[in-house]
Amino acid sequence: MIATDPSCTLLVIDSCPETQARILEHVQGRGFSIITAPDPASALATIDLTAPDVVITDLFLPEGAGLTLTKTLRARHEPCPVIVMAKDVAEPAVVHALRAGAVDYLHKPIAEEELAHALQRARHMLPADLAKTPGVRRSEYQLTADSNPSHIPGIVSWLIKTTASTLPETQRLHLRGTLQELLFNAVEHGNLEIFYQEKQQALAEDRYEELIKQRLTQSRLKDRLVTIHVLYDKTEKTLRYRIVDEGKGFKWRSILSRSQDVCRSEDVNGRGIFLAQSFFPDLAYNDRGNEVTITVPLD
Repeated sequence: MIATDPSCTLLVIDSCPETQARILEHVQGRGFSIITAPDPASALATIDLTAPDVVITDLFLPEGAGLTLTKTLRARHEPCPVIVMAKDVAEPAVVHALRAGAVDYLHKPIAEEELAHALQRARHMLPADLAKTPGVRRSEYQLTADSNPSHIPGIVSWLIKTTASTLPETQRLHLRGTLQELLFNAVEHGNLEIFYQEKQQALAEDRYEELIKQRLTQSRLKDRLVTIHVLYDKTEKTLRYRIVDEGKGFKWRSILSRSQDVCRSEDVNGRGIFLAQSFFPDLAYNDRGNEVTITVPLD
């Protein structure tokens, strides 16, 4: 990672070091921290970890992977504007990329002025920082999601970018991991009633996706939903997340009462809950165990 100003993160996806270097040179002093990735696979891993604000990708990565990546990010509801770039491309290909979800197009080799205008437009699409918005005291979000675990990374990315983008990096990473853990618990163990040992066995036998598909076809389970409530309170200086599933709940008291060093394999993702509680000590369940709340202090 090569950083300028850490206020905004730009991910550049291109296998050409010269293109990466040119973009880096052009954005110097424009308030961007730069991350690079040579291909879509490493780019997706980077996006899951860092939640970049803006993505620039070569449109014609091998086998059209740049366009596929753009579609993937839109399908995952990643809240980061995607700018595509290419050399000597026909207009229909550009239109196709824009319709697939890109917000802008750059010609290669990249011109500084064109890049500056594209980044400025992309920045205007980013969520506003509520903490710095005059007059805003409280803000609430409510998301209702289905029970497909494959949708969780995109939901978490949206939550982080929209509600927690200004948190310190370490706190943001802890929150991302915690939300992901709690949402997987709500979906897998809550709504789909998949227990720990059952999941581990399915993973070991490479039939996890088959297990999920089978549960999602059961009439009593397939329509269950997860609701995510987010409350930002400027007066209390808190950001509160509440996740509710439609499952039977679980016996959470015994898990939270034990030492973090003692986590038996039969527990429902007990280790993950321990870690979540270590990051956010106010973690609390309702009596039934199908609703969990964490509070993020805002200093």
